[in-house]
Amino acid sequence: RMGESSVIGLSFLLLCATCAAATHRDDNVELVKDYIISHSNATFREPNGTLKYPYLVPAGPYDQCWDWDSVFTGVALLDLGSAPYLAGSMKNFFEQTDANGQVAICVDPSTTSPSCSSDPADNPQVKTHAKPLLIQGALIAAEFMDDFEQFREYRVQMEAQLNYWESERKDPSTGLYTWHDQMESGADNLPLSPCPTSRSVDCWDEDVNGNSLAAADLVTYLYREHLAYASFLSSWGEEGGEEQKKHVEMAWGIASSLGGKLWCEESWSYKAWNTTSQQYILNDVYVMGVPLFGGSGLVEFERAEKLRERLFREDMLGEYGIRSTSSNDKAYNNYDLITPYSNWQGPVWVNVNAMIAYGLNEQGFHDEAMEIARRVLSALAKDLRETGEWHEDFDAENGSGISASGFFSWNTLGYRLMDDLENMRNPFALSLSSFVEKRTERV
Repeated sequence: RMGESSVIGLSFLLLCATCAAATHRDDNVELVKDYIISHSNATFREPNGTLKYPYLVPAGPYDQCWDWDSVFTGVALLDLGSAPYLAGSMKNFFEQTDANGQVAICVDPSTTSPSCSSDPADNPQVKTHAKPLLIQGALIAAEFMDDFEQFREYRVQMEAQLNYWESERKDPSTGLYTWHDQMESGADNLPLSPCPTSRSVDCWDEDVNGNSLAAADLVTYLYREHLAYASFLSSWGEEGGEEQKKHVEMAWGIASSLGGKLWCEESWSYKAWNTTSQQYILNDVYVMGVPLFGGSGLVEFERAEKLRERLFREDMLGEYGIRSTSSNDKAYNNYDLITPYSNWQGPVWVNVNAMIAYGLNEQGFHDEAMEIARRVLSALAKDLRETGEWHEDFDAENGSGISASGFFSWNTLGYRLMDDLENMRNPFALSLSSFVEKRTERV
């Protein structure tokens, strides 16, 4: 049970921070919103080359259409005209999905074999699979546009993507799913993996490192992905059908594996598992909080409360948001890195802070969610004041932008994050209530 002193201390911290920052917060929010409004179309691209549909790019050094960048940016800018670009981005990924359900983490108008790296010289044959976020991205676009039929022609590709994770990435001994490598997760060099990818030729061993990382972020995305597909089936007139029931039950099974295999009661957090060594990976990183993004159907309240407390300890929550890696980790740093990997060993990233903030808010931890948002907005505003633009990550100690100058992408979540939290809105919420309510057992 959570100690009374911990609760009182956390409440005092939130109260003091909120009172001290109220005025400056308004200035930060307005600065960030104005910048986004004046630059929002910097990420919009019209059909080009191999990409048949409008799409989104992160800007900065990235001119490809990326999986989670597109979802986060598309949702962030829905009120500023992004819906057709979000829908188009998802369609472009479905178009390039092969019969086995494989598709790269980025698609490029100039080639069907993109490098998917900030370094154009990197070997395009080093492929990483798109994160399982594409069906839910499509659903959010469809709901906003009130047009589900536009995605019906991609039913086969959606099913193929879901089957891919079942057939190729499910560990038979645990029932958990695996990233092929750390970079595939999007958190390029997060210290959950001793060797990030085969780009690190000095340490990579495919037999040892490949498909060995089972982590809570992948479980969360797959849980949401199956429920998003079940929602599409409802919209296509198959409410209550066997196919829909199958995917709802698969989502529940995924939730059970998260609670049964990756929750660590001793540390009040989710841990990762190495399927090769058959050992837990004990590094404390932001991934511990990602299951909150799955909602109450994935994380029960008691665990959400413990996660809230763990995330707000000073090694994880800094002045400018939740660190990507705990400051107690031996790998912790805020170096300016981008080639061959962006730095996830300490800096603050807006997208993961937003996922956690929305999740906490839905669990009833409104003050904590607002506090995370306030801190992240202060980093975004600080970068604009110091450089006149944004970077992809922010120094967790001083809030300065670090890498990839000109980056826009999911930093645009700053446009709506505070307003959404204040008004108890979650733009990433899926139409899942009927599925979650039918679940008789929570884990």
